[in-house]
Amino acid sequence: MGGKKCLANFMSLDAAEDFMRRAEEYMVVARVSFERGGFYNAAAVNAEIAAQLSIKALLIKLGIEPPRTHNIRLLLGGLVANQLGGSAGEEVRAFVSSNRRELIILEDSRGGLGQYGMPSVDRDRAEIALGIAESIIGW
Repeated sequence: MGGKKCLANFMSLDAAEDFMRRAEEYMVVARVSFERGGFYNAAAVNAEIAAQLSIKALLIKLGIEPPRTHNIRLLLGGLVANQLGGSAGEEVRAFVSSNRRELIILEDSRGGLGQYGMPSVDRDRAEIALGIAESIIGW
């Protein structure tokens, strides 16, 4: 009984809006970390979290329970594109395809270099992560 109520709350438009608010907060932290200089790991990790939350907000709005994955290309090119279908889905797939390198850098920011990896995220990779995350949030 409690599980159904929790899922219903999770799938509400309020939940989607909450995810977007959090995405925007993480993006502000990412930008401030980057601009302060030297906090490139924090910038990249927060950018990845922001992008992920914004995609999951969209999935909720589309009526899909977001999976527990950090794979942004799967979320966008698979779930979002399939749910949208038609020309909108193809536009999402084209975005994923044409930004593959940047999306991999963004994904690696959290699970790879930025959070756990060696060497650390450098300025160039952090800038790429921020740019592609901002593109995703802009959708």
